Amino acid sequence: MNSLFKSITLPVLAIAVSLGMSVGTADAAWKPTKKVEISVTCKPGCGPDRIARMIQKIWKTQGIVDQDVVVHNKSGGGGAIQLNYINSHPGDGHFLGIGSASAMTTYLTGRTKIGIMQMTPLAVLVTEYIVTAVKGDSPIKDAKDLLARIKADPQSIAIGTATSRGNANHQAISMAALRSGIDPKKLKFVIFQSGRIGRTNLLGGHVQVAQSSAGGFLKHHKKGKLRILAVSSPTRLGGPAKNVPTWKELGLDVEVGNFRSVFGPTGMNKDQIKYWEKVLAKTVKAKEFQKSLKKRQMKNTFMGHDQFMKFLDKKDKQMREVLGALGILKK
Repeated sequence: MNSLFKSITLPVLAIAVSLGMSVGTADAAWKPTKKVEISVTCKPGCGPDRIARMIQKIWKTQGIVDQDVVVHNKSGGGGAIQLNYINSHPGDGHFLGIGSASAMTTYLTGRTKIGIMQMTPLAVLVTEYIVTAVKGDSPIKDAKDLLARIKADPQSIAIGTATSRGNANHQAISMAALRSGIDPKKLKFVIFQSGRIGRTNLLGGHVQVAQSSAGGFLKHHKKGKLRILAVSSPTRLGGPAKNVPTWKELGLDVEVGNFRSVFGPTGMNKDQIKYWEKVLAKTVKAKEFQKSLKKRQMKNTFMGHDQFMKFLDKKDKQMREVLGALGILKK
C-alpha cells in the first residue's frame, strides 16, 4: 500500500511543483514585501488625501498591512502626474492610488493619456454624491424653480463648481439640465480651484448656485446659511439632508457620484488583486472609516475588482453622454 501511495503521490507532487503551486500551502499568495505607496492627485488636506491617510492609519493601528505605508501627494496635470507615476511601476502591487470619477473624465476629455480604466482597478470604497445648493435667502425656491429659471435664460444663473470642467460636480447639474430638455452647453459655469472656494463665493453672492459633494455643504445647510435643493444620489442621504429630494424623486434620471476607489499600475496579477481586495474590504469595515462616512454623508458602495470593472463600463457610457452634450468629449 505504501509503495502504491508513493507511486501515485510523487507524480502529483511533481506536477504541482511544475505548475508553481506551493505544496501544503496551496492558498498562500502574494503580499507586500516592501514599503507600500499610496498616491493622491491633490495637496494635503483634500478629500482623496484624507481618505489615503485614514487608510494608512487603519492599516498601521490594526496591523492589516505588515509593511510601512506612505502617502504621496502627486498633484497637477489633471491627475496625469499621479497616473504616470503609478504606471511607471507596471505589475508592482506596492504602488497604489486613490482614484475618483475624475480619473475617468480627465481621460475622456483629453487631459490625460491614460485613465483609471487603463490601470488595474482594485476596489471602490465609497461614493460622495453631489448636491446643488443656493444661499439661504436665495429667491430660488427649489430645484424645479432653478431649472425653470435656467430654461428661460441659461445665462441668468451663475453656477459655481470645482475643480475642473467635466468632473462629477459639473456633470450632476448638467445631467439634470439635459434630462429637462436644456442644452447644458448654454449654462453659465464658474470653475473654482476647490469646493471650499466655491462655497465661499456662493455665501458671498458671487454665484447663485454651487455644486459640491454633500460633506462640504451640510454644516451650512443645517445652519440655514445655504439651502441644498437636490442631491444626485439614488436615495436620500439622511442626517441634515434628510429632507432634500433626489433628482430622481423630481422625475429626472440623474445619478452622479464621485466614487472614491483604489487602483494600481497596469499588469498586476490575480494574487495581487485578490490581496488588496481583501485588505480594502476589511478597511471599510473599520470603525474609524464608518465614522467618517457618517460625518460626511458618504455612502459605502464597496465593490471588488470584477464588480468595479463592470461599474466602470456603465459609468463610461453615462459620462460619454453628458460630456458629449457639454461638447468636451475627446476620446
